Amino acid sequence: MKKWITLFLVALMLVVFSAPVFAHEGRIVGNYEIVFGWRVEPTYVGVFNGPEITITNHETEAPRRDAEETLMLTVQFGPQSLPLRLEPVANEPGHYTADLIPTLPGDYTFILTGTLGDLVVNETFTSADGEFSAVEPATDILFPALEADSARIDELQAQIDALRAELEALRAAAGS
Repeated sequence: MKKWITLFLVALMLVVFSAPVFAHEGRIVGNYEIVFGWRVEPTYVGVFNGPEITITNHETEAPRRDAEETLMLTVQFGPQSLPLRLEPVANEPGHYTADLIPTLPGDYTFILTGTLGDLVVNETFTSADGEFSAVEPATDILFPALEADSARIDELQAQIDALRAELEALRAAAGS
């Protein structure tokens, strides 16, 4: 009997720990629950992604429609910032996304500002808090590995040298 219980517990742990992780941060803001995270996690440099936000009334669980009209989302990385356009997700009321292709690995911060009815919203979400993933280098998922092909590099350099020689000859001919 102990053997079956042990096997069951091991199987249960495998299922629990191998399940996909949906890392999103949720918080209550006034009468609303705002859930924030990346559309796809983990998030990689150079791969199309973007933040997603779900807004519902935390008491009635009714989705908040038309929030894209009154809310603004800004992404920050270091000293740089960029406003993002929130778009409602078709057939999913209360669900909004914005398009983004992260160009550097690290922690990204998102600032959601505006209003939901009479409620003023000014919320900051950052991957540094660990609730959603930081951006990872794309080399973690690139295959096959990119290696410099020295023969190809030598071939390209020879073509560049030949073009430079032709250009110099043309300049000399044009000058005389």
